[in-house]
Amino acid sequence: MSGVVGRFIRVAAMMAIAFSAFGQSPGLRDRDRDLEGAKKVLGEIQKANIHSGRFYMFSRIRIADAGFAEDYYLPTGGVRGGINLSVEAPQRLYFVPHRKTVFTLDAVPAYSFFKSGNKSGQFDYALRADAHFLFNHLYLDGYTILTDKLKAHIADINRIATQKESETGLGGEIKWSSRTSAFFAARYREVKYPTDRLQPENVPVNLLDRTEHNGRLSLHHKTFPLTSLFVAAEASEYSFRRASYKDSTRRYGGLGFIRASGRTTLRMEGGRTELEFSDPNRRDYSGATGEAMLSRGAGRWNTTLSAGRDVGFSIFADNDYYISTSGRIAVDYAATRKLTLRGSHTRERDDYDVPVNNLLRRDNLSFTSVGFLYNFRRLGFGIDGGYFERDSNFIEDDSGIRWVVHLSFTP
Repeated sequence: MSGVVGRFIRVAAMMAIAFSAFGQSPGLRDRDRDLEGAKKVLGEIQKANIHSGRFYMFSRIRIADAGFAEDYYLPTGGVRGGINLSVEAPQRLYFVPHRKTVFTLDAVPAYSFFKSGNKSGQFDYALRADAHFLFNHLYLDGYTILTDKLKAHIADINRIATQKESETGLGGEIKWSSRTSAFFAARYREVKYPTDRLQPENVPVNLLDRTEHNGRLSLHHKTFPLTSLFVAAEASEYSFRRASYKDSTRRYGGLGFIRASGRTTLRMEGGRTELEFSDPNRRDYSGATGEAMLSRGAGRWNTTLSAGRDVGFSIFADNDYYISTSGRIAVDYAATRKLTLRGSHTRERDDYDVPVNNLLRRDNLSFTSVGFLYNFRRLGFGIDGGYFERDSNFIEDDSGIRWVVHLSFTP
């Protein structure tokens, strides 16, 4: 790894060594010595529904709309003329040879039902292997990911596409005391859009085939009893296989805070992002990006608000990127022990900086939905219905009623 990412990783490694040394100093440790990553791993193991010796397993089957995440839904133009459903069987296996070492394997085989041209459905998969090391002042997670599945591309493309991805990385946390931590992550990622899989017609999505080197480092300090302040830095390098003019470097620096007070958690981060292309004839981006999320649980009510602004790669005309500004509110109400009523509203605006025919492209999307989830002991099902609207000054508008189906079974 070379260039700015290589320098970033070297600096992160030196800081990690320094923090490890500081972590051994007496008199600076408070009562909460647990690391966030370690707490998350142990919490997931407790949810396992199958246990034998040092092996733990979480298994279930679910049905949902093809190409969309389970917890965030914003429709796209997608496949027309067929039922777009995906049947998945997520399996997670834990092996705990030692109380400070945990190995995990995630496997999500799936089959997507659709009708598009001469294609009628396809098999998808997602695999992930992790090695977690839980030391007193250090948490490490080395992982590898392989996926080949349908994904929703909301902005720019407005279609469902098959994305093949391989990723290898290392992340973790160094804890100096209960008040001070350093979080770090580094990864190598390859993204492809294979032409022998389902892809949108007449849309050159394979221009986005690329390799990535990414690194992030954030330093957290619990400055107040309920609030932690942090500073973060990121660096990335992108190399495109079929569109070398998009080769670029991305840098980010920002500040943020996390406030956790019982049932309410607020996280905000913002800073400046610079996306610089190797080709001097391409337009660079420099501007503010950030994200915010508020989650609150009060009695039977659970509310989540989120907002974000970021930059993504584009294949539209002479635009190499687009700027996405989005917001979402979701409310759940536990009417009974088994029945949960749901409602959400999502808005997104995508802006393009390079004019085409003297016009700047602007896309506005919104989706408002209501629905329910009903859970038995092992079976859960639900339906969300809502109205989707997409208003664009460059592509065909796409509006109408959308239905989202949820069905899961836990053995």
